[in-house]
Amino acid sequence: MIQNWKRWGAIVLFFPFVLLSLELILRLSNPPALRYYRDVKLLHAYHPEYGVALEPNESRFVRHYADLWQGQFTTNSLGLRGLEEPVPGKPKLLCLGDSLVMGFGVSDEDTFCSRLDGFEENGMVYQSLNLGVDAYGSLGSFKRLKDMSTKIDNIQTVLFFISPNDFTMPEELRAQGILPDDENDALHENDPVWKQNFRIQFELTQISYLLQALKLALEQTKVKVAQTKYLVSADTEQLTTSPLVYLRETFFLPVKQQKCEDSVTFVCPTPLQNLNVVCSDTPIDPSALEPLPETTTRAYDLMIQLSQEKGYRFVPVILPMQIEEVYCRQMGKFNALGTYALRAKLYLEKKGIKTLDILPYTDKMCGREFTYHGKTKKAGIQDYYIPGDGHLTQLGNLWAAESIRHALKEIK
Repeated sequence: MIQNWKRWGAIVLFFPFVLLSLELILRLSNPPALRYYRDVKLLHAYHPEYGVALEPNESRFVRHYADLWQGQFTTNSLGLRGLEEPVPGKPKLLCLGDSLVMGFGVSDEDTFCSRLDGFEENGMVYQSLNLGVDAYGSLGSFKRLKDMSTKIDNIQTVLFFISPNDFTMPEELRAQGILPDDENDALHENDPVWKQNFRIQFELTQISYLLQALKLALEQTKVKVAQTKYLVSADTEQLTTSPLVYLRETFFLPVKQQKCEDSVTFVCPTPLQNLNVVCSDTPIDPSALEPLPETTTRAYDLMIQLSQEKGYRFVPVILPMQIEEVYCRQMGKFNALGTYALRAKLYLEKKGIKTLDILPYTDKMCGREFTYHGKTKKAGIQDYYIPGDGHLTQLGNLWAAESIRHALKEIK
């Protein structure tokens, strides 16, 4: 009997020892494949009102897991990106939105919001502050703005950057279970059980490197399973409806011609590599589009109401973040991915709110000279966006800041 108790006692002690050992191994080795996710995780903090915020007074050098970008990521005492603290009494210009605004892809000083600091209009010099947090939808942005409006004085202008991820999602991604941010908010907004579970998993994975690695593995497995199901379904449909096309595309691969790295002549717009972009000759009729979801319109209404109560200017901004849309624009044509902007503009204009559309300023992208790895080259569209990531490069943030400055001075 005593031997059995000793055996069970050893088993009970063995598993905590293994878990603790794995935790220590992960912390000491900090493997490159997980380091990025861990650094990003520790930049964030749980917030009871809008789920996730940025950790105040944090400083980390973040390197993308695929080495697509790297940069210094710092937050001030309010959990806003950048070292600058709000200067009492100075007019403030706030940047509000998701990861594009927050500035994944560049260091603190290179984000377009940081570059807007010192913007002058009508004799007023603004301090620019970055309220952006990754993965925010419209409702999360409103809650973030409402919270920070009580902590920052003399707010004069709020630039709210509308993202296609807020309320649109390509069908192939939707089929994989990936929903727009506003739909996710609508599902969980009034679900206290989900909110409690989210807080538990957030705080546990922040404490434990091992738990975060296991959660990440589980999430990626779910995505892979969903992707596989979608591909099998799509291939099955094509095989049954167009078997010859399926056989040709599956088994008869075209021979790719070797191209020189540097072409003799520079062409604008530059071709998009590995993308089959479909452009339309005629613009899309906004009135024919589906109206915005209720969660999105409610968030917009709340932001408009808050701006009226606080007495600042609320400026929704449409900053192109889909490379296909930019390419079609430079071809003098239109792309269906731009419908999110049309839907948002239509609703906001009915509310008497003028949007700041930066798409026309993409005409200045192609052919701009810039320095890359010590060499001067002419920019194509893809030089403004991180490949496969969608965020703006250092050049992209510079272009965005310049374009927003010009657009703000033209708006009436």
